[in-house]
Amino acid sequence: MTGRAARLVIDDVRVSFGGVRALDGVSFAVEPGQIVGLIGPNGSGKTTLLDVVSGQLRPSSGRIVLDDEDLVDYLPADRSATGLVRSFQDCRLYPELSVEETVMVAFDGRRRTGVLSTTLRLPGARRAEAEKRDKVDGLLSSLGLTRFRRHQVAELSTGTRRVVDLACILAAEPRLLLLDEPTAGIAQREAEAFGPLLRRLHAVTGATILLVEHDVPLTVALCDRLVVMEAGRVVSAGPPQDVLEDPAAIAAYLGASHEALARSGAAATT
Repeated sequence: MTGRAARLVIDDVRVSFGGVRALDGVSFAVEPGQIVGLIGPNGSGKTTLLDVVSGQLRPSSGRIVLDDEDLVDYLPADRSATGLVRSFQDCRLYPELSVEETVMVAFDGRRRTGVLSTTLRLPGARRAEAEKRDKVDGLLSSLGLTRFRRHQVAELSTGTRRVVDLACILAAEPRLLLLDEPTAGIAQREAEAFGPLLRRLHAVTGATILLVEHDVPLTVALCDRLVVMEAGRVVSAGPPQDVLEDPAAIAAYLGASHEALARSGAAATT
């Protein structure tokens, strides 16, 4: 199942917390290689849906289908083995490791490592280590991280940590990538650099991407389709320009800021 962009189908997914329906019959598809933006007000169920797709949360009903395989009984580690990779808002990296070490750990997570051969530094293990270091060097260079390679993750700005997170994602060779608000909490200057970075990530991996992002202009500029959620339901879905003009989407979310909507329309035409 590895080596090609995945198709994701979310079919009538429901999640309840006590008497609150966090997801109420959510259904849509993400075609192979597409970037689909998931937007909506706080509490609309966007992150809950990513939790369900990534296996952090089990739905009360519904299906999560990757290509032709229902993942509902898969643990998060099992889903990762299919090429499903998720980023989190809080960049769950190792603060005490250097940038270089962090990316090397990400490479090791996708490859078998022989404990005995590595411990004894046998020729095969040495070659594999040299190849890994070459790939890490290339990745750090392509994302502009070379000057930070010896820095501990804890020393980095929030924006730079998010770029390190993207490097780890690239190392994991995703087929389906779930991005949860990659620009949250970072400075405007750093946020503006994320559009080109995400386009590069998509070009390099070819992965299918489901993006949750509060920056509407960025989302419109990046995405092939938008899905608008409100109160656990999908209220609008389609090409960005169609969604921007949909009264249901405007009433649910986009109409909350006329200025944001105007910028989004401009972004969509660039």
